[in-house]
Amino acid sequence: MVVVGGGIAGSAAAALLARDGHTVTLLERAGELRTSGSPVDIRGDAIGVVARLGLEAELRSADTGVTRLRIVDTDGRRTAETRLRRADSPEIELSRMVLGRALARAAADVADVRMGASPERIEQDGDRSVVLLRDGGTVEADLVVGADGQHSAVRRLVWGGEHGFTHPIGLTIATVAIGRGPWADDPTVLEMHNRPGLSLSVHPAGGAGVAAFIFRTPGDADGGRRDRGDNETLLRERYSTMGWRAPELLDRLASAPDLYIDTVARVRTPSWSHGRVVLLGDAASSVTILGEGSSMALVGAATLTDALHDAGSFASALSAFERAHRPIVEAKQRGVRLGASFLVPASHLSLGLRNLAVRVSR
Repeated sequence: MVVVGGGIAGSAAAALLARDGHTVTLLERAGELRTSGSPVDIRGDAIGVVARLGLEAELRSADTGVTRLRIVDTDGRRTAETRLRRADSPEIELSRMVLGRALARAAADVADVRMGASPERIEQDGDRSVVLLRDGGTVEADLVVGADGQHSAVRRLVWGGEHGFTHPIGLTIATVAIGRGPWADDPTVLEMHNRPGLSLSVHPAGGAGVAAFIFRTPGDADGGRRDRGDNETLLRERYSTMGWRAPELLDRLASAPDLYIDTVARVRTPSWSHGRVVLLGDAASSVTILGEGSSMALVGAATLTDALHDAGSFASALSAFERAHRPIVEAKQRGVRLGASFLVPASHLSLGLRNLAVRVSR
């Protein structure tokens, strides 16, 4: 089998499929793992998936310890505060980088991992797929799993271009690692400051702080430009008068090792499989901006593995996978706009109502 994409969904799928007896090749376009990204949650059935991979204890030890959200004004004074989770919650919140590295290691233990490799063309011939790589090589497989994210090359090569499948919701998100700093004075608190259409948050992330810039954009805008310098300029244009920690964080952009920026979009495809190719994670159906994408990716990888183990044919397995997992993901998708309204209120009125709701919920 060939898994395309070495992120959370792809690495989990490669590890689980190989442990179930399949010969797996994992292709990752990047030469190294991403270091930026907001902390992610492992909750619900996803906890069982990391336990199945033997990673639960390791990941729990890396929990950020953050349990509260504090909304602050331009001077850093508390406006509202609420609990995000109980101290004894079974959920795990940790750095995306830590989770990604643990899963990548689990995949490398049992699969052939090729960094800097990506598909140029995918050809299907009955019960085989041939992946032609950009470096001129080829890989043959019984099944190709496209787990290469919102801008999936597998989806583009097999289903067609993005325009029919990706639907921007009018938000752009940028994250950057900022390390230790005054934001870690209380390591249990995530702080956020808003203006209408803008959000800036600082997550202490267990000592490896992360800043997230989220802002409203026209629905069809290209929020993440291709050039790193252009992306930094875009953030400075949007946040130059934001106040709070914005000047300090904008100054850190140039020296940050990794700046991630992209539009937030819902991905919808009429079917998750096409012959011997199947989509997984954000490539199939991107979820939310409230931290559940990683859990859904883990659960999806396990559901696909189990369907392939139990079914009598690839066709029936892929059908069973989609029947089981798609309704769960689509239910999460329906909350995307509500999440956007909470994180980035569009007006002074909606910002005030959001803050009131947070104060009431504390």
